[in-house]
Amino acid sequence: MNEHAKPTNAAWWYLDRHVDEDTADALCLISEEGELTYRGLAERVRRAARVLTEASVGPGDRVVTVLRDSATAVVCVLAAMRAGAVPVPVSPLLTADEQVYVIEDSGARAVVLERPDTEVALRLADGAPHVALFSHGPGGGRVKGLVEEMERAAPLEAVVDRAPEDPALIQYTSGSTGRPKGVVHLHRGLLAFPQGLGKHLGITREDRVLSSAKLPFGYGFGNSVLLPFSVGASAVLFAGRAEPHAVADLLRRTRPTLLFAVPTLYAALLSMPQASRRLELSTVRMAVSAGEHLGPQLANRLLETLGLRVVNGLGSTECLHIFMATDPAVFTPGATGLPVPGFEAEVCDDEGRRLPPGGMGHLRVRGPSVADRYWNRPDLSARTFRDGWVYTGDTMAEDPAQGWLYLGRSDSILNIGGMKIVPSEVEDRILAVPGVDACAVVGVPDDDDITRIIAYVVPDAEADDTLKGTVLAELRRTLPPFKRPRVLRVVDALPTTSTGKTARFLIRQRELERR
Repeated sequence: MNEHAKPTNAAWWYLDRHVDEDTADALCLISEEGELTYRGLAERVRRAARVLTEASVGPGDRVVTVLRDSATAVVCVLAAMRAGAVPVPVSPLLTADEQVYVIEDSGARAVVLERPDTEVALRLADGAPHVALFSHGPGGGRVKGLVEEMERAAPLEAVVDRAPEDPALIQYTSGSTGRPKGVVHLHRGLLAFPQGLGKHLGITREDRVLSSAKLPFGYGFGNSVLLPFSVGASAVLFAGRAEPHAVADLLRRTRPTLLFAVPTLYAALLSMPQASRRLELSTVRMAVSAGEHLGPQLANRLLETLGLRVVNGLGSTECLHIFMATDPAVFTPGATGLPVPGFEAEVCDDEGRRLPPGGMGHLRVRGPSVADRYWNRPDLSARTFRDGWVYTGDTMAEDPAQGWLYLGRSDSILNIGGMKIVPSEVEDRILAVPGVDACAVVGVPDDDDITRIIAYVVPDAEADDTLKGTVLAELRRTLPPFKRPRVLRVVDALPTTSTGKTARFLIRQRELERR
């Protein structure tokens, strides 16, 4: 341990650097818990770090947090880092089975949940005696109330030195198997990140950031923690769903200067009645889009209706955040832009050979903030992280005039509002419903080039007219909102190819013809 150490090789530097600077009393976080300065946040982090260390959390241990966006969620992540542990933020939107899988897969030493009476808390209390359990709210049984423990704890001033190559953060993301996989980020990557995108966007301590993406995701964590903390700016945290009316209220109340969102939300904001009058955007100096491709139609509508010249970005959890973006000063709707400072990009063929400009192929990128590997997935790590490159799974083309152009995913995974959806998972839920004979789930772009989930369902001979309602009710029960089909059609048969396989391209074609 190093008393009052201030090295710059550990990611908790993002916070500690401000304690001795003139930003110490600057506004740091705005949330439902109130406003917090950098000094106030540092005090809470030190107390939480003491609680974790007294629970036998030590260097390299994993601390899983399943929390809605809040100041406490940020405190837990930074406290784990300060104790030398590795935070693993997890979305509360995941099912109980998925949350337990992440906790078990990561080998968590401690878990912080919203309440002590959730299904996950009860399962861990009975089956994981070695895991320290905490609740954001009051404790109960084996689950201790984190805030109560922090109030009694003395601040932990000492910090655990970590090397630049040590794991700093694990973020779980869905893969082609449907099982979440942990992306291991190193301290050096987190520290290098703002030197790229932060410079590209020109963020300063005068900025206030509002992000629709949540803290457990790379896009949200970078928006609400790494970018503002790197310069002493402030961030707005919202625990609820980022639906249009809630975002409109946040814009009015918090008056952000930087708005980060996904195309799905931008399209929803445009669809609000009298959007240009209801949305208070006068303070927003820059809007950024990532998580899925921002098409030219939507980009033009945002400019014409709301006056927003949106910066289009492409990123991935494996690269921590955005690694390619358009120039904030140049409006190029439909383009993906150029690599941000520090990143390189290439298009290659199936054999990994680089293609000349204009060629269409698989995108690979490299830069200072790329992850080290997948947690406990050596085979998958070897395929994705090769020779210093990250193979992103995107299909791209390099246009000499417009820069890089996004052409879609190289695999079948759908990207909905920044969330990766495996169609087979949705199909399995539908096929489990009595009365369903067959189904197919595809992604189809709407008029704004936003991918929507479409499900075709074939009834069996015993099904009746209530089948559609039964299927929708089952999906509401078993799937989070972002995985549910936007449209469900009951059809006589699925289109097939000459070999008898389901012709999903024909389903997409039919839906496009309906527009």
